[in-house]
Amino acid sequence: MRLPSHKTKIVATIGPASDDSKTLEALIKAGISVARINFSHGTFEEHKKRIERIRRVSERLGRRVPILGDLPGVKIRVGDIIGGKVELRRNQTVTLTVRDVEGMEGLIPVEFKDFPKLVSPGDVIYLSDGFIILKVVKVEGLDVVCKVLAGGVLYSHKGINIPNARIPLEAVTERDLEILDFMMDNDVDAVGISFVGSSYDVLKVRHFIEEKGSRMFVISKIERPDAVRNFEEILSASDGVMVARGDLGVEMPIEKLPILQKKLIEKAVMAGKPVIVATQMLESMTTEKLPTRAEVTDVANAILDGADAVMLSEETAIGKYPVDAVRMMAKIARTTEAYRESFGNVRMLEWKEKIPKKGTIKDAIARSIIEALQVVDARYILTPTKSGYTARLISRFRPKQWILAFTSDEKVASGLMFSYGVYPFVVGDHDEKEIIQLIKGLGLAREDDTVLLTEGAPVGKTTGTNTVRIFQIP
Repeated sequence: MRLPSHKTKIVATIGPASDDSKTLEALIKAGISVARINFSHGTFEEHKKRIERIRRVSERLGRRVPILGDLPGVKIRVGDIIGGKVELRRNQTVTLTVRDVEGMEGLIPVEFKDFPKLVSPGDVIYLSDGFIILKVVKVEGLDVVCKVLAGGVLYSHKGINIPNARIPLEAVTERDLEILDFMMDNDVDAVGISFVGSSYDVLKVRHFIEEKGSRMFVISKIERPDAVRNFEEILSASDGVMVARGDLGVEMPIEKLPILQKKLIEKAVMAGKPVIVATQMLESMTTEKLPTRAEVTDVANAILDGADAVMLSEETAIGKYPVDAVRMMAKIARTTEAYRESFGNVRMLEWKEKIPKKGTIKDAIARSIIEALQVVDARYILTPTKSGYTARLISRFRPKQWILAFTSDEKVASGLMFSYGVYPFVVGDHDEKEIIQLIKGLGLAREDDTVLLTEGAPVGKTTGTNTVRIFQIP
């Protein structure tokens, strides 16, 4: 077998443009690591078929492709529009209504009954991640009459943002819990929680999953000012985070977004939690064969910032060139990683200096590996693991070597697919002999290759990973 050409993980949203078996196969071969399903759109029946198809194609290809299900959360959304879309033109008068109607020229339904209570004349409303801007002229009962300041094509179920408006509901809704039930029934690997405000929202989802006797990798989407303020507690309660720049760039001053992205990524990396950067990464490839130069630079900078994964949304869900978008993302990742690795161990040492020196035995092991890599040209870092924690601690330093993680737990293996440079294997036993036989049998390693191996040697009361060995494969 061959390992992927890039260590940065690619999350691709699966939708009408990409959910047929042929396209899914092409996407997986092009380099996706995780398949995302956005539950803001579609029916359970459609999603069930989508999940089954992803499983079937990935199994046929012998590739592990975990499925991430995105909860809708408390988001004000556009309702159904006749034909699926409508064009809004600058200076046009348009009415947003909570009446039970279908959208058409000049009339847009809103799926939040209290919407008219949230706005006043003079307020600015953003649609579709801020691309379309309206100004409220007047509020008349169930209708909000607006003037279009910046137009564009508006699609059904797109988001509506009103900066500074307080929505009087919890982030995790009853509908979210129904969807979560469906996800668990269909063995979805990971859940993305939308519009998280505090650790309470994360723990609510965790408790619901645990009460059902299930396990899922929990990812919190950072897309509101509350989430930024409470980031440390949210990060602590989550398995991973997503910097969801669409809503975040509307809810906060957009000029602050680049620096905020860097700060959130660094905090997640320091904690050993995978971080995904999302929204508009290759947006132009929804309709065009090639991305803009700015988009290519954006993806590369997210990787240089330390992101574990980068995400495609509309590009693969409804775009004209879903496979090309993944190929482009993979090429950018491969080129950017090569640039970072050309600095040798400099970048690893930079990260090492940022991480607190006081920590656990596993922290010490991770540091020891980085020290060893200064003098040993190892082929791989081999990491038997029960929880995936040791592999993630090593991944923080972004070594040029692949981290091959070995676990007997399918859920742990799926969760590790979100972490930079980690490739998981499910094995019945973690012993050194079986691991060496496996990687040699797969053609990943040859005799005399130097590897680093972490293991848990029973010393006193110590449990878990506490040893690192360096040796050549016999």
